[in-house]
Amino acid sequence: MGQEETAKADRAGAGAVSKLLSEPALFRILDYWRGKRNGRVMPSRSEIDPLEIPWALSRIFLVSYSPEDGFRYRLAGAEVASVFGRSNLKGLTMKDILPPEPAKFVEGRWAPLVQDRAMIVMKGMIYLAAERTPIGERLILPLADKPDGPVTGAFGMTICEWLTGDVPQEVKVSQIEYVPVSDIP
Repeated sequence: MGQEETAKADRAGAGAVSKLLSEPALFRILDYWRGKRNGRVMPSRSEIDPLEIPWALSRIFLVSYSPEDGFRYRLAGAEVASVFGRSNLKGLTMKDILPPEPAKFVEGRWAPLVQDRAMIVMKGMIYLAAERTPIGERLILPLADKPDGPVTGAFGMTICEWLTGDVPQEVKVSQIEYVPVSDIP
């Protein structure tokens, strides 16, 4: 099978996993994460090497998770950090970068990643914003430091276009899908 046929087969497999996933760069990130699993349901954070995916650096993020702190950024690309008006998110939690209610909302949307060991796919409005509307896709993949252990972090990528002016309300509503990692081929 040629490279193009392999890429189409990979997208078809991912499409079977999530009907929301359509962005080619997110398929590449999913494939990278799959390749790091080495027979496990999810890789560890130490196996994700951002230098192996230079084409994605500005849009990816790595977070650690603990019940005490919640989600804490370990790495966030320039595009991700700039959304929050910062040059660096390293060491910050959702509560450090968002007001209390939006932080609670985001943590709630990310909770199935940990509780259900699930991949998160979002489509539509990606960030909560005021003067512009970010429309796109996001993929968040769980990480576990121990084989088949609890989720201890996440690896994700966001791709969006910032729209200004009147955006139809149906576009502003984000769709979200949670896929257990055990269901990901």
